Amino acid sequence: MKNKVLFGAIFMATWVGTLIPGALAASPCSVGQKAEVFWKETWYPATVLKVKNERCYITYEGYSSSWNEWVGTQRFRASFQSGDAVRILWKGKWYKGKVLEVNNDLYKITYNGYDSSWDEWVKPSRVSR
Repeated sequence: MKNKVLFGAIFMATWVGTLIPGALAASPCSVGQKAEVFWKETWYPATVLKVKNERCYITYEGYSSSWNEWVGTQRFRASFQSGDAVRILWKGKWYKGKVLEVNNDLYKITYNGYDSSWDEWVKPSRVSR
């Protein structure tokens, strides 16, 4: 009986452990979001039309809908401007904040409820809507 209980506890812990990281993971995009998509060595401005799992269906700004496509995280980066409300990934947890400045491929952010000593420059992979 002890073995069955122990096996059940281990199984549940393993099963829950596989679900939780997926539940905490943020989608790289949201419908209506402005972004940039990498295509043939260049980043192009785009807008997200649909989201499914970790893929984003985008339309390129200034191009016909025949160029619309599904892209994954390796070709997608969010495009934020100063003043945008965002979520920032810090040590495995998402915190609410705001973009203060944009410098090429970096965002200077501030965390809601924290003083400016916590402000930092972060890569796009740590910022989400």
